[in-house]
This record gives sequence, C-alpha cells and structure tokens, in this order.
Amino acid sequence: MAYNLLKGKKGLVFGALNEQSIAWKVAQRAVEEGAEIVLTNTPVSIRMGTIDELAKACNAPVIAADATSVKDLENLIDQTMEHFGGKFDFILHSIGMSPNVRTYDDLDYDYLAKTLDISAISFHKVIQVARKKDAINDWGSIVALTYIAAQRTLYGYNDMADAKALLESIARSFGYIYGREKCVR
Repeated sequence: MAYNLLKGKKGLVFGALNEQSIAWKVAQRAVEEGAEIVLTNTPVSIRMGTIDELAKACNAPVIAADATSVKDLENLIDQTMEHFGGKFDFILHSIGMSPNVRTYDDLDYDYLAKTLDISAISFHKVIQVARKKDAINDWGSIVALTYIAAQRTLYGYNDMADAKALLESIARSFGYIYGREKCVR
C-alpha cells in the first residue's frame, strides 16, 4: 500500500542491476510512493543486468556512469538535473564490489584499491560532484548502503568490511560538512 510519502520528490538511484538488487527494490518503492527517479549503473552492468525492465516499469531514464569516474559523475549529475529541470531531492548509493577472492590474510592490494574505490570512495566522489554542482535541494538526503561488517568482524566478508567502514566514515565526515552548509542529510 502506498502513502505518497515521496510525492513530488526526485532522486537518483545507483546500483540497480536486477530484481535481486536492493537498489531495484528501493527504486520500485520510491516510485510507488510518488517519487520520480533516474537510474544509473556502469555501462557493463547495464548490458549484463535487466535495469531496462526496471526503467520501463518506473518510467525512468537510465544514464550510464562509472561511479569511480568524476567525469562520468559530472555528466550524470548534469543529465539528471536536465531531466528533472533543476535540483533533485535524494541520491541512493547502492554500490559494492570486490574483485578479491582471496582470504583476508592474503589480499591482492591492487584489487583492494579497486574495492575501496568502487565500494566507498565512489560515495565521496558522488557527494563531492553533487555538492559542487549544487544539485541537491535543501533538506535533501544522500543515502549509502552499508553492512554490519563495518562495525564487527564477520568471517569471510574480507576486504568489503574495510570498504564499508570507510563508506561509513565518509558519510559521517561529508554529512557534517554538507549538512551544515546546505542542510543535506
């Protein structure tokens, strides 16, 4: 049952790949609650996944962007603002991936750098680009999905726990800055 909780709100959703994705379910619910959305994922994820089905169901455009690329993010934010005719109200960062298949005590550090960039630093990049472009309405929200392994040890979660701890630190630090300046949560 919908309550129109997001009626008139506009947002950008990162990370919907297929119907098992948390971002997919959030996008569906946001639209059910009255929001208009733009969907984004990497070009390869768009080709591999079924995001076009979600886009059709949500009447939402799909704009390809690599969240680790500032240039892609700048283009994405510009296109999103163009689609909405100005600022928007929320961003969902539902991104996480680690190419490390080793145990935690035998990490490939090049893969670790990629894990941190994709799963955490991309969140900083998204916020920084949105802030510089003044893309989010006052009292808007930026949300990133994390996992309890950022707070406690869960055997087998490996370097993703480090990435999620960094993600949470970025949320606190940038949240303080952006919240004070623009009331963006």
